[in-house]
Amino acid sequence: MTAEEALEIIEQILPPGSLTAAQELVFRRSWLGEEYPAIAREAGYDYSYIRDIGAQLWRSLSKALKEPVKKKNFRALLQQRFNLQPLHLKQAIDPNLTVLSDIPEFPGGAVRLHSQFYIEHPAIQAKAYAEIGKSGSLLRIKASQRMGKSSLLLRIIDQAKTLNYNTVNLDFKQTDSDIFSSLDRFLRWFCIHVSQQLGIEPRLNQYWQKEAGSKASCTLYWTRYLLSQLNAPLLLSFNDFDFILTEHPKLAWEFLMLLQSWHEEARQSNVLQKLRLVIVHSTDIHISPQLSVSSLNMIGYPIELPELNLSQVQTLAQKYGLNWETSNSAQELIDMVGGHPYLLQLALYHLWTGSVTLDQLLQEAPTLTGIYSDHLQSLLVTLQSCLDLSKGLDQIIKDGQTTQVKVAAKLEKLGLIKRQGNLLKLRCKLYHLYFSDHLSLFCLS
Repeated sequence: MTAEEALEIIEQILPPGSLTAAQELVFRRSWLGEEYPAIAREAGYDYSYIRDIGAQLWRSLSKALKEPVKKKNFRALLQQRFNLQPLHLKQAIDPNLTVLSDIPEFPGGAVRLHSQFYIEHPAIQAKAYAEIGKSGSLLRIKASQRMGKSSLLLRIIDQAKTLNYNTVNLDFKQTDSDIFSSLDRFLRWFCIHVSQQLGIEPRLNQYWQKEAGSKASCTLYWTRYLLSQLNAPLLLSFNDFDFILTEHPKLAWEFLMLLQSWHEEARQSNVLQKLRLVIVHSTDIHISPQLSVSSLNMIGYPIELPELNLSQVQTLAQKYGLNWETSNSAQELIDMVGGHPYLLQLALYHLWTGSVTLDQLLQEAPTLTGIYSDHLQSLLVTLQSCLDLSKGLDQIIKDGQTTQVKVAAKLEKLGLIKRQGNLLKLRCKLYHLYFSDHLSLFCLS
């Protein structure tokens, strides 16, 4: 079902002539999964105007359908109410028809728990689940941006909950910037925040001793007070640890050394054996030029998320109602975007909507009219904001290497490059086609 076909249904539901041109625009773009900021930017309107237009539209539909309609649920609600399906599922008689038991969400962020659109990594998940079952364990999950780290973390946390563990997940991007002004202030916030998440009254003053130092005081608080309050293990996870590594490297180094000491001390400390740590990060980052290896390489049990293979892509396509097992379609898509989960999900989602064919998608992929336009332009803006990154990527395109270790790490974090033996290469054909055209012009200017 395309946006236009859905719009025809809406025009029959609402009073004749009640839909404005702006409401039609919001409906079409929302049907394709776009958020208000993107709609406003593309159409040249203010964000507040588009948001208000959307609110008016959902109120009108709520009144007509006699149930609450919102941007987040309107598509699923209409499909359930009117039995709408994408065009490629509209086949009256087809023994190979795949019926979707779940409505796809527009790709972005973690794939929610129990979604049929999550592709399992059985061996990796088994290792992760086994690791958090160990006393005092420390697990590291590494992958470039949008490779599925947060989705895996959700499932690790869910597994911990089935084991009746306490769970706390920290995302430093949600923390006020002044918290990172000193190690002492950060560790005090860390103790208070975890205590509150666990429903335990913070009592730092009883354990914090200035003469002993922040890390010793923090350890005392955790071992003498916080963990002793718990009757079950605690899974403590840190999502997107790269934020603190890149924005506050010295503080990050001190904090990592503290976590490592707890991990090692757990071998002989019954109290610290209750703690299971999970650190999620994108790349190995060199915090100090004096260090010969990255700090994150030094601690914990590492798990690196791979790209999806052909069989997994075929399985994922089937979940979107596409029967690709006997065709070359899956391989054609892989040839363009590799096994990158986000790029694959975005393609399959647009194919599911019926808004584009595979041939059209592949032809337009590296252009500003293709489905990856916003993604590619966002990466280009990031590169153009840092000349070293731009020159580094340009050098990798031409020579397959760069002498800038930190630059390579940042490009790997962005998911733009991957390592192949001793060489660095762009992750996929899509990136090579787009950045070969756009980056060289910028580097020469």
